[in-house]
Amino acid sequence: MKRGFYFRLAIDGMRKNRKLYLPYLLTCAGVVMMFYIISSLAHSPIMNTMRGGGNVAMILNLGTIVMALFALLFLFYTNSFLIRRRNKEFGLYNILGMNKSNISRILVWEVLLSACFALVAGIAAGLLFEKLAELFLLRATGETAGYTLTIETSSIIAAFIFFGAIFALLLVASLARVRLSKPLDLLKSEAAGEKPPKANWVLAVIGAILLGAAYYLAVTIKEPLSAISLFFLAVLMVIVASYLLFIAGSVAMCRLLQKKKGYYYKPRHFVSVSSMAFRMKRNGAGLASICILATMVLVMISSTSCLYFGGEDSVRSACPYDLIFNVEYASPHACAAADGEAAAAAIEKAASGCAEGLVSYMEYSLTGVFEDSAISADKMARRVDITSSPMEIEKLRTIIAVPLSDYNRLAGKNIVLEPGEALVWSSGEAYPYGTIGVKNTPMLRVQGILTELPFKLSMYDTILTTYLVFVPDWEAYTGQLSAYLTSLGEDAISSAPARCCGFDLPGADAEEQLEIAARTYEAITDANGFCDEPQAFLYCGYSAYADSRSDFFSLNGSLFFLGIVLSIVFIAAAALIIYYKQLSEGYEDKSRFSIMQKVGMTKREIKSAVNSQVLTVFFAPLLLAGVHLVFAFPFVRNMIRIFGVFNTRLLIATNVACFLAFALFYVFVYRGTARAYYGIVSGGEERQ
Repeated sequence: MKRGFYFRLAIDGMRKNRKLYLPYLLTCAGVVMMFYIISSLAHSPIMNTMRGGGNVAMILNLGTIVMALFALLFLFYTNSFLIRRRNKEFGLYNILGMNKSNISRILVWEVLLSACFALVAGIAAGLLFEKLAELFLLRATGETAGYTLTIETSSIIAAFIFFGAIFALLLVASLARVRLSKPLDLLKSEAAGEKPPKANWVLAVIGAILLGAAYYLAVTIKEPLSAISLFFLAVLMVIVASYLLFIAGSVAMCRLLQKKKGYYYKPRHFVSVSSMAFRMKRNGAGLASICILATMVLVMISSTSCLYFGGEDSVRSACPYDLIFNVEYASPHACAAADGEAAAAAIEKAASGCAEGLVSYMEYSLTGVFEDSAISADKMARRVDITSSPMEIEKLRTIIAVPLSDYNRLAGKNIVLEPGEALVWSSGEAYPYGTIGVKNTPMLRVQGILTELPFKLSMYDTILTTYLVFVPDWEAYTGQLSAYLTSLGEDAISSAPARCCGFDLPGADAEEQLEIAARTYEAITDANGFCDEPQAFLYCGYSAYADSRSDFFSLNGSLFFLGIVLSIVFIAAAALIIYYKQLSEGYEDKSRFSIMQKVGMTKREIKSAVNSQVLTVFFAPLLLAGVHLVFAFPFVRNMIRIFGVFNTRLLIATNVACFLAFALFYVFVYRGTARAYYGIVSGGEERQ
C-alpha cells in the first residue's frame, strides 16, 4: 500500500471522531501536566530552603504516587469508551478486506499520536503553569517566592517513562481486543448494548447493609485515633456498597418502577426507565465511579480547606501560650523539691521583663485503656497503638494529676480536700463516676466536677479524652503511682513528673520569641531544672508559637495545595466519564428513538423522555455523594482534631460551600450533556 496510508487513516479516524478524541486528548495532556507539576515541585530546590520543606516534599511525593495510580486507572477506563465507539469502524474495515494486522497498524498510529500529543502538550503546559503552582504553594505555606524558573529534567523523564508505559499498555489492550474479536462482532458491537440484567436483590441488600455499617461506624466513633484506624475500612465499605447499589440496586429500582403502572406507562417515563433497565449494569458502574469521585472531591476539598482556613485557631490550640516549657524529673519528690520560684525568676530574666500571664504547675500524666473508672496498668498506651483493636483505642483516656495547691494559687481559691479526694475536670463529657485512678492503686474519691481551668492545655494533651485530677497530697499520691508502675518492670509505661510553665510575649515577633526561648532553655538546663539533685533532672523541652505556626502552615498549606490539584483532576475525570457515557448511550439510543418517532412520538416527548432519563441517571451520584459527605462528617471532624482544628462551624461551612460549588458545576455539565444527548437521539446531529 502507499506509504503513509495507515497514518492517514488514523488521522482521519481521529478527526471524524473528534467529539470523543478531543476531550480524551485534552484530559490526557491535563493529567500529564498535573503529574509533572506535582513531581517537579516535590524535587524543586525551594524544598531545601523553605521551612518544613521535608514535610512538604513528602506530601507532594505522596501526591505524585496518587496521581500516577489515578492516571493508570482513569486512562484505561476512558480508553475503553474510545475503543467501543471505534469497533464498528474497525469491523467495517475488516469486512472491506483489511485483515487484523492492517487494523492493528491503524491502532498503533492512533496510540502513538495520542501519546505524543499528551506528553508534548502536557509537559509544555506543565512548564507554563509550574511557576504559578509554585507561587500558590508558597503562599499557602506562608513562604515568600523567588523569581527564578527551574526545569526539573528528572520529572520530565519520569513523565515520559510512566505515561509512555501507560500508552504502551493501552495499545496492547486495544490490539488484544481486536485480535480476539470476530469481524461481525466488531461491526455489531455498538448496537449490542447490554442484556437486561435481572434484579439481584441479594447484592442490593448486601450493598445496603455495607453502607449502613459504614455510616454506623462514622457516627459512633468518638475518639480521633479510632477514627483514623477505621477510616480506610469505612471508605472501602462505602466504595463497595456504592457499586453494589448502583449496579444491583438501580436495576431493582427500575423493576419496581416498571411495576407501578401509573408511573411507568407514560411516554417520558416508559422510554427512560426501560432504557435504564436495559443497560443499567454498565450504567451502574459508571454512576458509581462518578459518585466515588464526587465524594472524594467533596471530602478532600472540605477537610483541607477547613485545615487551612482554621490554621490560626489550630496553631493556638497546639501552643496556647507563646512559649511553653516542660521540665521533667526522675521522681515526683524531685519535681516537688525543685524551686518553682527560681524557675519563674529565670523566665522573667530571660524574657527581659516582657513575659505576661506566667502560669506554672506540676503534673503527672498517664494514658491507657479506661475501664470502670480506672486506667488498667496492663493496658497502657505504649501497648495500644493505631494497629490495635478499635474498641481498645476507643477506650483510651489520659489522667493528669495536678496539685490542688497549684489550682488554688492560679484560680485564686482556697479549696480544702482530704488525702484520697480529688476535683475532676474532663475535656469531653462530664465525668460520670464517683472514683477515679489507676487499677491496683488507691482510688481517688471525686468531690467535685470542674468546668473551667485556671490555665490552658495544649491540643496534644486533649486529643484523647483527658481527665485532670487535682489532689491535695500530690507528691504522696504520684509517688505511689510511680512505685507501682516501676514494680511492673517491662510492662510499665514511661511517665515522668514535670513542671509546666507557659507565658505570652505580647509584641515580640517570631525571631524574638525564639531568642527568648533559647535563653530560657539555657537558664533551666544550666541550673539542672533548679533541682538540688542534678541526677534527678531529666529533660527540658519547649514549644514556641512562632515555630508551631510555621510548621503548621508548611504541612497544611501543602495539603491544601495538593487537595486543590487532585480535586481539579478528579472533577475533570468525573466530567469526562459523564460526557462519554451520555455520548455513547446517545448513539446507541438513536435508532430506538428514531423508531419511536416513526410510530408517532413527537420531538417534545423525546425531549421530555431524555430529561427524565438524564435527570434520574445524572443526579443520583450527586445525591448519594451528598449523603456520603453528611455521614463522613463525624469521621472528618474527629480526624482534623488531631491537627488541632476544633471549629465545627468552620467544617460545616466548608462542607456546605464545597457541595454547593460542586453541585453548580454538576448542573453546568448536566445542561451540556443533556443537549448533546438530545441532539443525537432526535436526529438533529449526524455523526461526522
